[in-house]
Amino acid sequence: MFISLFQRGCRAVPAGPHGARRDAGHHKGPARTIGIADVADSVTCLETCPAQPARFAGGAMRHREMNPFSAWSSTPVTLTVHHLRDVVYDVDHRVLIKDGRLIAETCYLQPAEALDRIAVDPARLGRLAAPGLAIPCSDHWPGNYYHWMAHTLPVVAALSDLPGSGLSARYPRHGGSARLLLPELLPWQRRTLELLRPGRCGIEPIVPGRQYRIDRVAYCNVVAGAADFAVSRLCASVFTRMAAAVPVTRPRGVRLYVDRGGAGNRAIPNEGALAARLRDMGFLAVRPETLALETQIDLFRAASIVVGPLGAGMANIGFCRPGTVVYDLVPDHHANPCFLAMAMRGGLAYWADRFPTGTDRQDHVASWSHGIDVEHVARRVAELVPGRAGVRALP
Repeated sequence: MFISLFQRGCRAVPAGPHGARRDAGHHKGPARTIGIADVADSVTCLETCPAQPARFAGGAMRHREMNPFSAWSSTPVTLTVHHLRDVVYDVDHRVLIKDGRLIAETCYLQPAEALDRIAVDPARLGRLAAPGLAIPCSDHWPGNYYHWMAHTLPVVAALSDLPGSGLSARYPRHGGSARLLLPELLPWQRRTLELLRPGRCGIEPIVPGRQYRIDRVAYCNVVAGAADFAVSRLCASVFTRMAAAVPVTRPRGVRLYVDRGGAGNRAIPNEGALAARLRDMGFLAVRPETLALETQIDLFRAASIVVGPLGAGMANIGFCRPGTVVYDLVPDHHANPCFLAMAMRGGLAYWADRFPTGTDRQDHVASWSHGIDVEHVARRVAELVPGRAGVRALP
């Protein structure tokens, strides 16, 4: 299993006095937070991701200044599992609380006012249904396709009870009793787990509005977005494993436009005109959320080029084969390089253009105030399609 590759050269680091890692520095942050290294028994390394400069398709392309990520490098990060005990898990915010203080690294994209309101509430506090090791697996957007694929599934894959996962050796008395803390699963989420085939860990359903007192926790920083901008083999392997379970039915060469359709967030007023123009260029416009998971995998695996605006459906580029062209249409009010990192993991030929949206604030949900330049997109596609060589997948 792939886990052994990540753990080679990594080991659990024992705690020092008072439960802190010996190399832990002082955590700087609000008084109500504490660093996870200060309260963990130990930490296990899963993968070290070095910084890598961005790689782009396109060669001598016109208007290169439109690429918002031209000087970007991936985030250097170590993907870890911290081993903790005697904590409280707040389900609505997916935050861990230790001795009344929020563990800072679990406060993923939470506004300060929300964090200020979080406290252990005896009226909502209970225990999990079964004893043993608990593994938090989702952030507070559990139904979002990108967040599920990029945060939840890598944690499930890495920490399920598989040979080499480290959990059996670390917690021998728990045996196979490690449990994945997951919300009520949607049908497509159940199917992802069936395709991933993670292993023998059970699933412990968590209930909105509840808090749970937990004796033992294994917390992976991937669940809080640590790998979003990193070139991670662990995250890439999730897509590879799922795709291997789906038969190939389409020949290579499909041109895909990922249509956001009626999505409320970042809606583009003239997206219909853009989709029509790309159809004239031989593209198939798809709305991934309307398709069976196996169909999505097969389509993106067969793609020669994928074009789309920033959105969860673009996470399917993780299923693309090396060399596939990805053209990311980036709104200037939310220039997010997460799909550049994903493309680098898979050896895809990536390009991005930033488009003015008329929105006067940086906001990840705001709609475009005016339409996209359809003819610029068409010209860029014509430039990109021949330029697919020279990009290699991760070894």
